[in-house]
Amino acid sequence: MASLERLEPLSRADIGAMRLLLEQAAAAQSAGLSVRLIEPLRVVSLRQLTAGAPAIAKALHAHGFRQLPSPGCFEGSGPFLLWRKPGELLLVGTDDSMADGLLLALPAGLDPLAYALDLSGGLVLFELQGRSVDAVLERLLDAAAIPHLAGQAHSTRLGDITVIAMRQAPDRVWLLADRSNDDYLARWIAYATTAAVDCQPDPG
Repeated sequence: MASLERLEPLSRADIGAMRLLLEQAAAAQSAGLSVRLIEPLRVVSLRQLTAGAPAIAKALHAHGFRQLPSPGCFEGSGPFLLWRKPGELLLVGTDDSMADGLLLALPAGLDPLAYALDLSGGLVLFELQGRSVDAVLERLLDAAAIPHLAGQAHSTRLGDITVIAMRQAPDRVWLLADRSNDDYLARWIAYATTAAVDCQPDPG
């Protein structure tokens, strides 16, 4: 029997539709497109009422954020601070120290006016990158909801689910969604990447 000490959990990217998606994305790289599941993911929700705004700003300032994002935008160079809705910001990235620091500074249950919640286990994040990224997004999102400028982030519908699209660079976009919908989202991305690549003109 194998020793339990040697067993490691599979990455989500190695399971089911995720593996199929990433295999298809690898085949599409020559056509200018790649897809990556970002793991491990840390997402912290910072929630506030109006009177709690100073506490949120103080905690963020202590962690290097001098400016809060406006609606439809995000700030930072990783992790990123995203405006989700009135009274809520999201910290999104892979940095454990900053996420844990904010959770420690703004513990849930201590101050109902300003607190932090760890949403890391409940969300999934895909990265789409390459010259074909906009062709893929056009097959996934409403045209009016696609963020076109770096630093923009829009909450929109993708099929039957809600996603947040974050434009990281002209050729790179993140899609953030509820983890319970990861298989659904993976299949849509796989479909859109294949369709976008198939529609490209033959260079020959």
